[in-house]
Amino acid sequence: MSSARDQDAALLGALFAADGQRVTRRKLATASGIPADELDARLVPYIEAGYPVEFHPQGGITLPEPPDIWCAEEIVGRCPAPARKNPTVPAWDPVLLAKTSSTNDVVREQARKGARSGLVVAASRQTKGRGRLGRAWESPADGGLYVSILLRPNLAMSDAGRLTILSSVAMADAVEAVADVRPQIKWPNDIMLDGRKLGGLLIETEPKGGRVGFAVVGIGINVRQEAHDFSAPLRKLATSLHLATGRLYRRADVLVALLQALARRLAAPFDDTREAWIAAGSLTLGQRVTLTTTRGLKHGQAVGLDESGALLLRDAAGEIEPITAGDMQAV
Repeated sequence: MSSARDQDAALLGALFAADGQRVTRRKLATASGIPADELDARLVPYIEAGYPVEFHPQGGITLPEPPDIWCAEEIVGRCPAPARKNPTVPAWDPVLLAKTSSTNDVVREQARKGARSGLVVAASRQTKGRGRLGRAWESPADGGLYVSILLRPNLAMSDAGRLTILSSVAMADAVEAVADVRPQIKWPNDIMLDGRKLGGLLIETEPKGGRVGFAVVGIGINVRQEAHDFSAPLRKLATSLHLATGRLYRRADVLVALLQALARRLAAPFDDTREAWIAAGSLTLGQRVTLTTTRGLKHGQAVGLDESGALLLRDAAGEIEPITAGDMQAV
């Protein structure tokens, strides 16, 4: 028997799937498992939260586009559970917070306590958000999507770089689905629009017996920020979906698109995702670059990705070296 939360999620999922069109009570009852005469009462908490549900005198219920609010039931209802036969794609379990220090820290703590793959923690604001190499990630309230996702992939640690490639492509897929613009990907962890940073990625893994015990996929996408929301040093370097397109987007829509894209990429062969990364990686591939790595500076031309997700760098002598991590600067 479905839980009340699962029923509510299915109800909201059916209303969102109708894309603002009227849905009959019979159809909603069938989709959710909630008796038709109980639908109104079950929707009351969501109406009070700000969802603009409309009840029609001649029957049926409509959900026009909501404002920039979210709830776990909406996310679950719009991201159906995967087929049981595909264990690579988890069922998403969202937790939505008003404020936290770092969503990555929350997920890592829960992972160490045994949380299952698919835990999703998003926050409206982070007080100690961070990117790669300990850099601060600006997380103004209600401006961007700040989310961390727990995965327990069946991967050797030597192939952990695949997660960076897969997650970067999923970010680009999500932006394209929501805003109809395709970002470029800059190795190792940025997505870019019009030469400015739109989003970033921080993946933290813990090994177990030579394999990935778990991975925390931390993602930040600038959604609704105005220019003044960025600190002065970032205003010429960063952008948001709003600044790039002139439209305001719901963070919930971006999160749903991200989880849907991530599910598709987890289910697909890695070669397909690698090809998609290559197609979006013109800011990296073919460029003369300098990489700062744990083994010192590396100079050369970025020429591709290998099957583990490592960047292939060709040096002046023509030798090709796979680079799994580093900081890249164009020459």
